[in-house]
Amino acid sequence: MTIKNQIPILEFKRLLQEISDVKPETGIRMRLMGEMWQPAYLRIFQLTEKGVALYEELSRKLIMVSDLTQVMQFELDQVFKQYQPHFHYSVDPALVTL
Repeated sequence: MTIKNQIPILEFKRLLQEISDVKPETGIRMRLMGEMWQPAYLRIFQLTEKGVALYEELSRKLIMVSDLTQVMQFELDQVFKQYQPHFHYSVDPALVTL
């Protein structure tokens, strides 16, 4: 995997906030540490200091990710800024950008 596919955790948090503010209809799918990919794209419902609440429209359920450092990968369902749809990006909690 190249560094191009990896983003720092702080950038991931900013991305979630920007999606929520600018383009809330954008769906996101994540893979948490030790788990498989979520089966459906979810909408950002609410951001917390360390996590995110996601809304699954079909089942009308809220899914809470209480610690974003547990997110290993994510993908979006549409283009958002430089992020391409259906492309797997890795979240690196140790990676720091300058």
